[in-house]
Amino acid sequence: MIAYKIFFIDMHRFIFANMNGLKPVARSGVVLVGIASFGGCKESPEARIAELRAMARNPGTAEIRRVEGALSDGSADVRATSLTLMEQIDPARAAAAARRALDDGEGVVRATAVRILAPHPDDPLIVRFTSLGSSDPVWQVRSAALAALAPVEGEPVRAVFEQALADANREVRRAALSAGSARPGLLTTAAVAQVLAKDEDWENRVLAAEILGGSSDPEAFAPLDEAVLDPHEFVRAAATRARQALVRSGAARPAPPPASPPPDTTKRPPGV
Repeated sequence: MIAYKIFFIDMHRFIFANMNGLKPVARSGVVLVGIASFGGCKESPEARIAELRAMARNPGTAEIRRVEGALSDGSADVRATSLTLMEQIDPARAAAAARRALDDGEGVVRATAVRILAPHPDDPLIVRFTSLGSSDPVWQVRSAALAALAPVEGEPVRAVFEQALADANREVRRAALSAGSARPGLLTTAAVAQVLAKDEDWENRVLAAEILGGSSDPEAFAPLDEAVLDPHEFVRAAATRARQALVRSGAARPAPPPASPPPDTTKRPPGV
């Protein structure tokens, strides 16, 4: 057993000590094995993305086929990049590919597909965006769907935005508030007042105050009155400006409820 080990140790030393003495063919074989080992490694997603972008700068028929073929790449980032580049090269083909990509297993691809399809939503897409905006597990997809639905009318769409105001992700809540700020009347005063009172993100509370200030709704005075005591100075300032905007809009403060009548002390207590 000892002699066996000594044999292999000596062989190891011999081979590496005489590597430079190998014949040219043998040395080439060693180099080729090394090249084959490295060449067998698939290039990184970053390298494939860089290659796609380079092809998209001056696309011919072959380059377009390569970019489109990357829609089936194993990397989600590569697939999303391929969709984006296809939109620049051939919007019609990109839209067709984006519809299929709404079923992609990765959120970054679905979100990219929604953004590509958002400018021209038809009825089936509106239904799909409504579903994605309310139930997709990836917040980027929900946000993209809300942005796509912002100009769309209909009670199902309004319900999605109301639900989004209570989303666990602040970016989704912000997407809903941004849509409500750009489109007065999309969000109810009661729902926005809840955001102003309870949202943990001060920027979302500022947006909520601004929406209430532009609502011309007398019911917005009460939540804004409370918000002027908010812990964050920017929220307090936004609430103050919003109350002033309400006054300028002509909204009248709701009349306070009538005071309860004082107890009648002239009546004799029972049993007296």
